[in-house]
Amino acid sequence: MIIDAHCHIHEFPDEEIKDIEKLVTHLIAVSDDYRSSIRTLDLAKRYRWIIPSVGLHPWSVDANSIDEAKKISDLVREKGNEIRILGEVGLDKRFKQDTYHHQLKVFEIFIELAKEMDMILNIHAAGAWREMLNMLTKNDISMAIIHWYTGPLELIKEINDRGYLITVNPAITIQQKQKDVVVQAPIDMILVESDAPYEYKGLELHPKQIPNVIKYIAMIKKISEEEVYEAVSRNTHNLLKHI
Repeated sequence: MIIDAHCHIHEFPDEEIKDIEKLVTHLIAVSDDYRSSIRTLDLAKRYRWIIPSVGLHPWSVDANSIDEAKKISDLVREKGNEIRILGEVGLDKRFKQDTYHHQLKVFEIFIELAKEMDMILNIHAAGAWREMLNMLTKNDISMAIIHWYTGPLELIKEINDRGYLITVNPAITIQQKQKDVVVQAPIDMILVESDAPYEYKGLELHPKQIPNVIKYIAMIKKISEEEVYEAVSRNTHNLLKHI
């Protein structure tokens, strides 16, 4: 069982979504704002392999975002068990430092909602890894997917001890930080993702590259691709228990 643990499927046309269906068992479809959250929910109704995740991306946050975050929270409460993951949510001090104080307030809203409804958080935390983990720990969040983790290596043990998962994506082929994380991180805390349709340094990220991600993890870990598939499948199964 291979799941794309973080994909912006709402940005794809329907014809391409049908092609993506052939590539993965399941896909966690993250959203960027209220509007994309609605499209994500619509896609999840039409494609049973899509697991919807709604949220407000830190890049979308500004001084007026509290109301939108509350609107998304109301949507979650209205839909009940139809939505079990909040994402993409989080913090970004690397690319969006100017709105960081607004991001904190919005992220707090989603953390409180996750705690209230025992939901999974699918988190972006570029440049704010320590702050993000402190907030999760303080609120005793039971499960989180930490997307594209390239933070301090010394935090990996703490993330693992909390039972949280990290994702690895196609950028591992060219990004040294991600390779370093895979060296350090136990295989039982790793999921794979595409983060499609993002482009990283000229590399198109897409679900079709997930087998290559498995290959690189195997090379770095010096284990077989089959062992990586089995481990990621176990991790996926454990994640889905929370949904």
